[in-house]
Amino acid sequence: MNCSMNSFKSLAMAAALCAAPIASNAAEIIAIPGDFVFAHDANPGKGYRDLMVQTLVIHNDGEASATLTGLQIDVLSASGGHLSKQVPMERLLGQTREFAGMAGQGFAAFLNAQLLEEEGLAAAIAPDVQLARDARLAPGAALIATAHYIAVDFDPKSIVITATLADEDNQIKTATRRLSVRRREYPVAYIAPLKGAWLARGYPSIESHHRYIPSNEFAIDFFKTGENGSMDKGERLSAEDDYGYGAPVYAVADGEVVFVLDGEVQDPEALSRGDGESIEAARQRITQYQMRRFAQDFRAAAAGNMITIRHEADGVVEYSNYAHLKPESINVKAGDRVRQGEAIAAVGNTGDSTLTHLHFQINAGADAFHSRSLPVSFTNSRSLYVGQDQGRFLRFEE
Repeated sequence: MNCSMNSFKSLAMAAALCAAPIASNAAEIIAIPGDFVFAHDANPGKGYRDLMVQTLVIHNDGEASATLTGLQIDVLSASGGHLSKQVPMERLLGQTREFAGMAGQGFAAFLNAQLLEEEGLAAAIAPDVQLARDARLAPGAALIATAHYIAVDFDPKSIVITATLADEDNQIKTATRRLSVRRREYPVAYIAPLKGAWLARGYPSIESHHRYIPSNEFAIDFFKTGENGSMDKGERLSAEDDYGYGAPVYAVADGEVVFVLDGEVQDPEALSRGDGESIEAARQRITQYQMRRFAQDFRAAAAGNMITIRHEADGVVEYSNYAHLKPESINVKAGDRVRQGEAIAAVGNTGDSTLTHLHFQINAGADAFHSRSLPVSFTNSRSLYVGQDQGRFLRFEE
């Protein structure tokens, strides 16, 4: 519901939200990655903003049980814009059970990534915390819901999250958390990590698979295409058949290399559709293969060969990350100083990748898997075509 402040009801609602005490008498609301979110131009020039409230944890930090009956997100502007969103209970409960099930099967790393804590729930919330099985929260129990996408046609200034709970006497209580909304500032001047024309995919949009993970919300995947728009040359026997394979990757700013993950080599047969194999069968087999790899080494399975560089400007520290790099192409090590535009590796197809590309992201912390993702802008980039829609490459069989 997008409410006009001309109505008394909307005015009263917004006033109540702005005056609501940010304190819990029933539970605590933990927001990850922190006390603010970035507003993003969903459709530049059209007046729309979108934002992602990444991970919300409803934690019963009291001594008595309580039942969660509702979770609401309100987006407010300074000039009267207001949008309310109810988080469906079935979604919240379903996500909690899914994360609990994955953790029970040895895949807690996926939950830890949503919490931005390598040590998981205990580090993010409290020792001995457990995910609840249903809406009833025993003391110490928690529910978790992720990826709350919101688009508004006003300039958002703050977000109020309200959890409604019923105590053991069926008395209704609320827990509230307020987040601010920020626009990205760019203290570090970045150039692009590649040269020439590349297809950018996975950039921040509602369709991006990156958008729903707090550590790579604003990540970008860069693909090279051939003359007919395809990304491979037709054989697909190895990554060398892909366009862009082996292209130089450049440091986006001056900095210090703080992390290198090397030695990863892809198994093309395991990640390719076999002769006579259906698309669905191939998808299931590849997913199972990838999940086994994630259980063995989450970082290597996700990023493949990877470099992290620390940058500092005006007292602000940020980190650039380059993933899926070509085997034996990394020519820097931790502790090296690099200059902006210096070649540091080559584009590859290692890690969680089935087609050659460069995964690039900026983070607020040195750990690319457990720190906030930051929007990025390149000082030397330009669009080759600007139209009404972003568009995509399609290929139609004759």
